[in-house]
Amino acid sequence: MFSALKSDLLGRIQNSVALLTLVRGAHKKAGGSKTYMQDSPGKRLGPKKHEGEKVSVGQIIMRQRGTKWYPGSNVGIGKDHTLFAMEPGYVRYYLDPFHPKRKFIGIALGKDERLPYEHFDATHRRLGRTVLENPVAAKREEEYMSRKESLALPEILKEKGIRDQRRAAKIALLAKRLPEFIPELDDESVSLAAERLGAIDGFLRGGKSLEDARFYATYNYNYDLKLRLDATKEVTPEISEELKKKYAELVNIVDSRVMFDAKFNLCKNLTDEEREQKKQENVAALKELIPDANIPVDKKVKIQAWGLIEDTCFSLSERLHLKRRFLKPVLPESAELLGDEKTKNTVAISRMNYDTRRVETVYRLKKGFLGQRVN
Repeated sequence: MFSALKSDLLGRIQNSVALLTLVRGAHKKAGGSKTYMQDSPGKRLGPKKHEGEKVSVGQIIMRQRGTKWYPGSNVGIGKDHTLFAMEPGYVRYYLDPFHPKRKFIGIALGKDERLPYEHFDATHRRLGRTVLENPVAAKREEEYMSRKESLALPEILKEKGIRDQRRAAKIALLAKRLPEFIPELDDESVSLAAERLGAIDGFLRGGKSLEDARFYATYNYNYDLKLRLDATKEVTPEISEELKKKYAELVNIVDSRVMFDAKFNLCKNLTDEEREQKKQENVAALKELIPDANIPVDKKVKIQAWGLIEDTCFSLSERLHLKRRFLKPVLPESAELLGDEKTKNTVAISRMNYDTRRVETVYRLKKGFLGQRVN
């Protein structure tokens, strides 16, 4: 009986194991749901603003797929080809003769304006549409600045104050030195002439020539005078003409008597003929003073050469050229300029000898180096 129960139990276990091994997952992919008689909502494409409608900045004018309509004047285009207004104005649908195969949508700044504008006309820009009658709102609009501007304002004002102090100090120095060249000027003329020379100095440091610097200094003075006449009403037309005439007379006196040299120092004015003649004279004197630039010169000759090279007739580039020509920083090696470790007043130079492939020490006399400035 026990054996029968045992065999029956083993049979049940084998049958359950067989069932476990035979069960498998479904191998057929489930089908998706199918829906019929349905449609997606429309995308609401097409024009949103029509011819002559008034729009503000950012309003959508046309939604489209592809550029069937192109952005014209004062109109931008998005990545989905949506056209939107970039300036407040009036919508215009138009054709451009320079692009005959394209249709454009633009914004006219005025109600009676038509597009396209004349091709070679000045660009139409909007400088403000309405006048702020409320003084509080007008002041708020005038003083408005972005967060970035407000954060940078203290540093800007600080730098401006430093720059104004330097400019005032420079003008004061020019006013102090000006009577040395033009003693007949009164105090008011000296002050005005110093301001002109300060402006010329700024233009010269900016890279302009002396002639251009003088022209722009005169132009800026006359323009400021015109602003005082037109905008601020500080002066009358008669006073303006009188000041302009007085300034022109002062310009003739100052420009004929003083100028700036290559290092922006005030000096006596030279005409083009005088400058060229002085250049030739100084170069001839340098050739006579230093006939051979490869031979060392003594300190006295060197001082005389520097005086000739730094004359007011030479520009910075010309001075550098003459220095390299007559006062070479390093003279070529020669027997009389070489020494050994026991020679006095020498400079030890380590360099590679590519023939022996060793580093050698060469002792050169100090007088072979002429690059030092002698005062």
